[in-house]
Amino acid sequence: MIRQAVNKASVAMVILVTLFSLAGELILRAFNVSIESLKVAGGILLIVLAINMLMAKEKEEVEKGDFAIVPIATPLIIGPGTMSTLIVYSRVYGPLTTLIGAYIAIGLTYLILRYSYVMFKYLGTSVLKGLGKFMSIIVAAIAVELMVGGLKDLGLLLVGG
Repeated sequence: MIRQAVNKASVAMVILVTLFSLAGELILRAFNVSIESLKVAGGILLIVLAINMLMAKEKEEVEKGDFAIVPIATPLIIGPGTMSTLIVYSRVYGPLTTLIGAYIAIGLTYLILRYSYVMFKYLGTSVLKGLGKFMSIIVAAIAVELMVGGLKDLGLLLVGG
């Protein structure tokens, strides 16, 4: 089951990275959405996800493979920050260079996810549950950074300097 979920998440990551590197700007333009708005909206979604992670019950049932694309592939790994970065880097460095870097990152992410059972084996359930709760706080902090950055870029938030 884990191998299938990792494979499914990896395929989704490749598709998302390719899509946003090659056509991200066109997609946003088609929906009349700015990168700044994407950051704010993504931050809000990540906050909700972080709260759900923090409040999750230990015995919650997850359908087989249900978690591979949402929340693992997106928004945790390929979220609004990554999407914005891919769009900007494709504009600055070109889509080919951006894709090569992104595919290398996906390969490394695949290896980490694929062999995560080793962490489980050595760290145990209690430590991993604690790490999960801690990571929900990190996800929330990333969400706040996205929202603050997007609001600043939109000119809706002035932070002292």
